[in-house]
Amino acid sequence: MRGAGPLLVYGKTGVGKTAVSRRALGEAAKAASLRYAYVNCSRFPRTASRVMGDVLRQLGEGLPDRGISLQDQLALLESLVAELDGMVAIILDEIQDLSRGAEELTYSLLRLHESKFSPALTRLIVIYREERVPQFLLEESVLSFFTRRLKFKPYSESQLVDIVRARAEEALRPGSFDDEVPREIARLTSKYMEGNARYAISLLHAAAVIAEREGAGVLEVRHVLMADSMEHSALDLSILEELDLHDLLLLLAAARIQARRARGWTTMGELEEEYRLIAESYGVPAYKHTATWRRVKNMGSRGVLEIRRSGKGLRGQTTLISVRAPAEELAQTIETMLDNTVGKWPVKGLHRV
Repeated sequence: MRGAGPLLVYGKTGVGKTAVSRRALGEAAKAASLRYAYVNCSRFPRTASRVMGDVLRQLGEGLPDRGISLQDQLALLESLVAELDGMVAIILDEIQDLSRGAEELTYSLLRLHESKFSPALTRLIVIYREERVPQFLLEESVLSFFTRRLKFKPYSESQLVDIVRARAEEALRPGSFDDEVPREIARLTSKYMEGNARYAISLLHAAAVIAEREGAGVLEVRHVLMADSMEHSALDLSILEELDLHDLLLLLAAARIQARRARGWTTMGELEEEYRLIAESYGVPAYKHTATWRRVKNMGSRGVLEIRRSGKGLRGQTTLISVRAPAEELAQTIETMLDNTVGKWPVKGLHRV
């Protein structure tokens, strides 16, 4: 962020583009007599004229809400930049969402220094989401003005752990959250949300709200899983109708374990033990290990179960299994299905393997 001149910042959602840009200019403004304006172009339907009006108001120029053209606004900005000897910086965030005039506005600001009355802006930062690149920013005639182009990469899982833990320590009472909570939020965010720190922080907040409503003394992984599944369950419950009896019994076993424990996973050994108990309660012979593991892997490949290797906190390499859905609700749904149909399942083909 050091230096002057136009800077193009881009990357996926939630990777720190806005936070870093605003902090950098904020610190520069404190260190020098620098005025800066920040405008998010996606807050509501905006035109180039409305964006410029917001910029001028933040820089201290009183303007009526209507009646001034974009060219008149740019002329006012030129006068202000000249008066402040170029010590002006502007951030245009989410430029891809500007409904009209994005190219004209950006191009005019880039060429502001060509006026005989005005020096260049100390810094112009244009930010866009990588998922929606504005067409005009792909053209070399515009790109050539940007002295630097800075791509923000998604946060890694370890970085997300640090971010979430820091936010939890700042927002929650000491000792009020399980140490596994930041790790689970980071894992979910890294795997399903492309390292979006914004989602990770919102997931922490949602989980804390659930824990508070429940009256829990400690924020646990199960609260995180509940919050995540409320946002978007990765498991479409309609797929249950496609599963056979033993798949349903295994899935019920995983859901029951997850529902009654604070953590968001079970080991293969625990799953097999729970599965045998449930199968026995329904009068069904349980499969042995090899056939059980084959079924678990198959459900993992179909997205019904999530399977991963253990990390820190467990001895050796252990297979961890979980359901990314409201565990208690899933268990109740499967129990209802089994109660209605298990008596109709044929005994043939259900012998131990």
